[in-house]
Amino acid sequence: MTGETANLDVLLVEDNPGDAKLVDHHLSDPAVEQFVDGVSLTHVETLSAAESALATDHYGVVLLDLGLPTTSGLETLDRARSLADEQPIIVLTGMDDHETAMAAIERGAQDYLPKGDLDGDRLVRALRYAVVRHRQELAVERRRDQLEFFNSVLGHDILNGMNVVRGHADLLARGLDDDDDRRDHAETIQSWSDDMIDLTQTVRSILATITDESGRELRPVQLEPVLEDAAERARSMDPEASVSVSAAPGVAVQADDLLVDVLANVTTNAVEHGGDALSVDIEAVDDGGTVRVRVADDGAGIDDDRKETVFERDAKGGGSTGSGFGLYFVASMMDAYDGDVRVEDSDAGGAAFVVELRPA
Repeated sequence: MTGETANLDVLLVEDNPGDAKLVDHHLSDPAVEQFVDGVSLTHVETLSAAESALATDHYGVVLLDLGLPTTSGLETLDRARSLADEQPIIVLTGMDDHETAMAAIERGAQDYLPKGDLDGDRLVRALRYAVVRHRQELAVERRRDQLEFFNSVLGHDILNGMNVVRGHADLLARGLDDDDDRRDHAETIQSWSDDMIDLTQTVRSILATITDESGRELRPVQLEPVLEDAAERARSMDPEASVSVSAAPGVAVQADDLLVDVLANVTTNAVEHGGDALSVDIEAVDDGGTVRVRVADDGAGIDDDRKETVFERDAKGGGSTGSGFGLYFVASMMDAYDGDVRVEDSDAGGAAFVVELRPA
């Protein structure tokens, strides 16, 4: 074994000398060498002694007995977590209690080991995996912090800046006659500003979804007005496109305020890539267990070899000048909604995007 886990410095917090000797015996077993090159064990009997040890030396993992002189049970784990915020903790206990084991894991322990079941192989495996998992969790947390920072930059600096550019472009356009060549330049700035604002908001939504540890707070959302809004956005892209909506009043799904953006990305994608004289039919059906929204068009369709990849990051249709974020955003939000999205052929020979949502 190589890397930082090749040598483990272990802090054992255990008030029973016999149990401490047993742990030391297991860690001295020659069989542990298949998992680590060496183990250094430091034994203390109280949490206050553990606090002093952690303040003066670096340990890769903490082995914690839940029954100590001044604390017992999960209270011991909570206090240890406040002391060892950089080290993974493995709980040792004299009881084989599944409920307590699950509670300990939920409160931050990496593993829960009944003392009666210990042997060198199991103990060292648990130590090694705890260190690796903890390192991975720290890496994820650092990445989450970075994403949250970039999201704040997008919102505060880029989005605000683009709104200023858009506002000045509006002022320029209003001050120019229709036959003034400079009006075309102002309108180009307006168009690109709108695209950049939309893209920035989409990226921010994706970042918010990725960094939200608890999951998005979902609530019942009435589907019919959301679909009408999404259809209107599609019509605004091409006044010649026919976009119809069929949805029973009163149908609600588990979602949030971003649902309209999710469905609008599907409807506008149909208009953008469907071709000329396009017809788009949006239908919502509640079958009791799933609310299914089908956005079908009679356009050019999507090749079979692209149906599986169209929702991937950076995926774009042929000739598209977009970023490919729109449908990736849809797929990301479906994960957050515990829903699903797929693409298939429509009855009219075009593409049909099927969005499945949980009923409220």
